[in-house]
Amino acid sequence: MSGDGNGDTGRAPLRLRRLLEVLRAELGTGHGWPADSGFEIMAGAVLVQNTAWGNALRSLERLRTAGALEPTALLALPEQGEDCLPRLIRPSGFMTGKSATLRALATWLTTGPGRQAGSMSDGALRSSLMGLRGVGPETADVISLYAYDRPRFIWDTYARRMLTALGTPVGRDYESTRRLLEEAVAQEALDAAEHQELHWLVLEAGKAARAQGGWPLYAQRLGLGMSAAAAVAPPSGPGRTGG
Repeated sequence: MSGDGNGDTGRAPLRLRRLLEVLRAELGTGHGWPADSGFEIMAGAVLVQNTAWGNALRSLERLRTAGALEPTALLALPEQGEDCLPRLIRPSGFMTGKSATLRALATWLTTGPGRQAGSMSDGALRSSLMGLRGVGPETADVISLYAYDRPRFIWDTYARRMLTALGTPVGRDYESTRRLLEEAVAQEALDAAEHQELHWLVLEAGKAARAQGGWPLYAQRLGLGMSAAAAVAPPSGPGRTGG
């Protein structure tokens, strides 16, 4: 077995705090999720699945105009007709499935386990959210991070692409990457606000990297690489999420 002097087996530190500092210097201070309430954050996290954020915003605005960006009001929407939930969220696509997920979240909040979400552990909250129809690992982590201020790293496509360019092995998908690297992330001890900022900066950095020829070139320009954001090697073997 190999080690790095800290009792770990083959893993160098994943220096997220260093990454946060570099991206903040390059792109400015990151922003939080653009929403006026926790339920709007949840709705946005569902509506943005498999579509562009602009489409999710159009659906959110239609819900706002209908007075339905509140759990009880959303559940009171008619099942059919011009003002039914699927029609209101048509801009973000997958209306039937997303309508069912929004109703499940609203029910979870009003009459289900979500009423005690604030007292749940991080793991219990994640598991409870993932028990809802249409809420996968990424959506559960986004809701946990932004609606409940739980320190969660978002292992989305943007993050995995960035980590790969920085020399960090990632898994096949969202969950396999989380399982591979979550312990290293926890050792960085970023709080929820720092994780929120880092998530926004990773998204913005991904856009900037694409405009400048890809992450490998962008990382070199920023002075990032395996020496600046050290790789986390998987313990052994080789190592577009929608939910």
